[in-house]
Amino acid sequence: MKLITIGRDLDNDIIIHDTKVSRRHLQIIQTGADSFRIVDCHSTNGTFVNERKIAGEASLSPSDTVRIGNTILPWQTYFHADIETRYAPSPQSSSSHAGGWLAGVAVALVATVFCVFVFNPNILEVFNVEQQPKPVVVKMHEKNGVRYIPMKINGQELDFVFDTGASSICISNLEARILVKNGLLSNDDVIGEQKFKTASGEISTGTTISLKSVKIGDRELHFVEATVIDNPQADCLLGQTVLSRFGTYTIDNAKKEIIFE
Repeated sequence: MKLITIGRDLDNDIIIHDTKVSRRHLQIIQTGADSFRIVDCHSTNGTFVNERKIAGEASLSPSDTVRIGNTILPWQTYFHADIETRYAPSPQSSSSHAGGWLAGVAVALVATVFCVFVFNPNILEVFNVEQQPKPVVVKMHEKNGVRYIPMKINGQELDFVFDTGASSICISNLEARILVKNGLLSNDDVIGEQKFKTASGEISTGTTISLKSVKIGDRELHFVEATVIDNPQADCLLGQTVLSRFGTYTIDNAKKEIIFE
């Protein structure tokens, strides 16, 4: 039996960044090879299976759709990588010459569209069609029980700790000196000073700067305020407010991945 917990809290197996999702929203339990139970953990906004709100718990089949808040869960992938393939409908064979003729026309159309896109990859821009960003999967790595997210700050690669208690980005004065040395930070980027409370409760003063570029994977923000902490040993911290600006994301604790939709 395998049990997956899902919600906004960081101690869940699957973390959903959705304000309409409760801290510990639901559980999905695998009771057999292809049998599952879904349990709503007294969530505020409920759990929906095939767009019907469940009362407490319900059985779940691999073809069912699960929604919490504004998020549709790819829950099948949490248990079996091939579950969707095994339950995909089988193609039906054509029963007449007319059906075969239509199938041939469809193949020809698909081939034509394929050639258009291969030989003109910018065709969407020609027709002014907005392309949706593809999901970005970023691997986190762990050190001494702390998980780090690789990022680029003004082009400099740095590892950041995801800090739910912080709102902005914090870097140590050591990282700031490295940015200055590499010509990636200057006096023109300094905004001023800011007081903040440390983890021990002490009030400290840090320098507020403007970062021209903050990048995770292929997602990028520009002109992001950050605080330089007067401590060369301090970890770089990524606040939840800044992280949410990259778009909707989920955290898979089991795979140590952060997925931006």
